[in-house]
Amino acid sequence: MKRIVYILLSFLFLSSITFAQTDNKDDEEVVEGQEPNKDGVTLEQDSSWLKGPHTTWYLTKDDVYKIHFEEHVMDSSYTHLHRYDVHGQKGYVHQTLGNNASALRSYWDLPITDLKQTMGITAFDPYTLDLNKWQYYNAYIPVTDFNGVVGQDNRGKIGGQIGRNIDPYWAAGVYFQRYSEPYLIGRDKISNSYNGQVHTAFGLNTRYESKDNKYKLMASFYQYFHEGPESGGLAMKSLVTEEQSPDDLFALGRGQLTNYFPDGVSSFKWSTNYQLYHQYALVDSAKLQVFHEFNRNQYRYQYANSESTIATNRLYYDQFNDHTYNYVLSLDDNAGFAPGYQPPVDTNYKYGDKPYVGYKKEYIDNKMGVKSRLGPTFWSGFIKHRFYRYQQQNSDDFTPIPVDQQLFVGGDVELQLPKKLGALTGHAEYDLLKGNIFNINADIKSKYLNGGFVLQNTLAPLFTQQFSSVFLSWQNDMDPISRQQIYIAPQLPLGENGNFSVFGEVNNIGNYIYYNKYARPVQVDENITYSRYGTKFKIKLGPIQQIAQVVYTQNNNQEVMPTPEIFATYELSYVKEFRDGMISLYTGFDTRFISSYYGYAFNPVTQQFHVQNDYKTEGNFNLDFFVNFKMRRCMAFLRLSDLMNLADARSGYWATAGYMGPGFGLSYGVRWLMFE
Repeated sequence: MKRIVYILLSFLFLSSITFAQTDNKDDEEVVEGQEPNKDGVTLEQDSSWLKGPHTTWYLTKDDVYKIHFEEHVMDSSYTHLHRYDVHGQKGYVHQTLGNNASALRSYWDLPITDLKQTMGITAFDPYTLDLNKWQYYNAYIPVTDFNGVVGQDNRGKIGGQIGRNIDPYWAAGVYFQRYSEPYLIGRDKISNSYNGQVHTAFGLNTRYESKDNKYKLMASFYQYFHEGPESGGLAMKSLVTEEQSPDDLFALGRGQLTNYFPDGVSSFKWSTNYQLYHQYALVDSAKLQVFHEFNRNQYRYQYANSESTIATNRLYYDQFNDHTYNYVLSLDDNAGFAPGYQPPVDTNYKYGDKPYVGYKKEYIDNKMGVKSRLGPTFWSGFIKHRFYRYQQQNSDDFTPIPVDQQLFVGGDVELQLPKKLGALTGHAEYDLLKGNIFNINADIKSKYLNGGFVLQNTLAPLFTQQFSSVFLSWQNDMDPISRQQIYIAPQLPLGENGNFSVFGEVNNIGNYIYYNKYARPVQVDENITYSRYGTKFKIKLGPIQQIAQVVYTQNNNQEVMPTPEIFATYELSYVKEFRDGMISLYTGFDTRFISSYYGYAFNPVTQQFHVQNDYKTEGNFNLDFFVNFKMRRCMAFLRLSDLMNLADARSGYWATAGYMGPGFGLSYGVRWLMFE
């Protein structure tokens, strides 16, 4: 709690300093009237009349790249404010390990649009900031968007961002965020499988444009740390018996449940990103431009088991080690992969005194090209080079692992539809050195129709091709993964009363890679086809609001890519404004349903979700009650989660095999847009 207070005071202090600087600058430079910036957005030198965030503008890198002439208005809404964690903010479409800042995996397989050679640890990507979507503010006043979520023993998320104009042509921004949940209210009463993780992120950005509007620059630095203990989940094989089902475990007390790792196991992820984007107009300010983009990413992963706990924790490792895997492969008719099969344990298998996993990856991008906008039409062409360095730690040394460089050619197009109905966009990229690595996609985003298609071949992640530790190891030469996708979603706007849409999506995936029951990567020979259909709507009649999403999935290979057949979220709420909009109340019930299926398990050594066929997960209905409150620029929420679990402890759910869902709990927090 002391840290939260300290960071709050720090943001307030920085905000007051920048506001004081604004006042001094306005006193020194008296400018009559208003000064329009070069994109047509009006900035006001005297900020004393500003009342709220609707006067705060920002751009993203994509806006500058595609030569858009309109800036965006800062979001001041409080819809779904109670969904403060990343899982909730993304619509509950992920499996989790039951706690904030834990690993996430989508219920469906999502397309990969970036063709770079990835490390393959993607379970924490939803927590990280996408530099291409980072907001570069353009405001003469201090802009602080602060999120502070608190609760028993520091439940949740704390963060914020500050934007400030140095002068009409320079602007700077700061970003900070942290996740930490030692445990949830209610969770400690059910089991000790709760696994507290911490995610801390910090970033800086700056934006510049010349007086003649021909040169523009955006630069950013972003770093995150993700660390915490690993539990391995509940020791399900010893807890579940003929007399006691997985559902019965929710009614047991903490002392009756045990983790695979009581203590001594931790993981650490560290990533640093640098980005510089700049452009110069050769003809006019938009008709012909040259641009250059530089990206550098450094990533490190570390996993360790203490020397004193390896004997206790080997109950988990023995299920997945190389000796076990070689044994089950020798069995006839794939018997080692049958549901409920438990291989014999070899207690003589050596894990070393200090079992340790360590990897480093680094890549450097240089991208150069030309682009142009003529009215509603935009086009670009570019060439991009990527250099890689990949290393594995053995004892105290890092051993280089060869990774090929990549050289791409590609381009983008955009056609804006008349009367602000939307836009048609297209992208193509091809690897000249590999020859069979490419991505071609097109989208239409309009008032009445969204849709698109994707054709791509992407490289197999580095982790699936080579991994070595005392726990498990492999050496694979895997083919690129192919995907074809078609998506269409007609929609009906209902004005201030909301909108209604239906959608359909068909995917065909070749050479799909998954992690099998023993957490080993496997490439599938035959194609996998799965399709999704559903509806989304938001309808508001008077103060009563309904927001819903329903997804039905058909999948021809549940054994290697399990997906729930039905996924649904529904909200029934009451929304009302008081005192001419100065005060707003938004309260109601938030529900979600995921049908029963064999949800993925999680292996902490490689930080990968893998298939399992022993326990069905999900198949649950969740009911939350929330109150969101807004007074001018200050917003607060209160949430009672999983009311069904409060009524009956056996109604709990499995977030992931071996990891219980949070259960009943209370959370509250505040979002405060701080201005002058």
